[in-house]
Amino acid sequence: SAKRYIKIANGSTNSQKKSANKTANSQKGKVSKQGASANADKHKKSTTASNSQETKPIRGSRRSPPTNPFKPGNQQALKHGGYGRRMLLSDAITEDAQALTLDDELFWLRAANLTAAENIGRWQAELELAGDEKAKDLHELISSAQKAMHRNTVRIESLEYTKGSIEKLRVDAAYRERATEKVEMEIDIMKDGDKDNAIVVHNTLPIPGR
Repeated sequence: SAKRYIKIANGSTNSQKKSANKTANSQKGKVSKQGASANADKHKKSTTASNSQETKPIRGSRRSPPTNPFKPGNQQALKHGGYGRRMLLSDAITEDAQALTLDDELFWLRAANLTAAENIGRWQAELELAGDEKAKDLHELISSAQKAMHRNTVRIESLEYTKGSIEKLRVDAAYRERATEKVEMEIDIMKDGDKDNAIVVHNTLPIPGR
């Protein structure tokens, strides 16, 4: 009938409107969600950039300004001292000279003495077949070598004495340091009034060289 047709037509029209509104609302929601996510990403990137600029690692620590570990007038980067710059010494010589110790000096002196002794033995063998002029020169060489050996021996004795003195000074300094610690602990114990603890602490302090 006509009423039924009109009712069906109105129902189909309403359903079409509802579906259209639903589609529009869903698209609007997607657009709003996309916009919100884009804004969130943009805010996140800006926050990350600002944080990265603020917390950018710098020398010394993350936030404090860089500090210079060297004091004014330091010589850390200086390879050549006064003699090295004026004598035009190479880097290798300078580095080796800085690494040498008294033991190296003793080794060189003893090696020089052995070399001189070897030369004296060879020259004495040549004396048996040498003439007067040659023998005179050989005697001078032998005498010079012997004097050099005596000087080297005196230098060796001096270096050995210096080594012993350095070791003694080191032991004495350690002893004085321990003794100072002991006196300071005794003063603290006298203030606290705990003598038993003082005995235990003193027994745990070894005295070098004593």
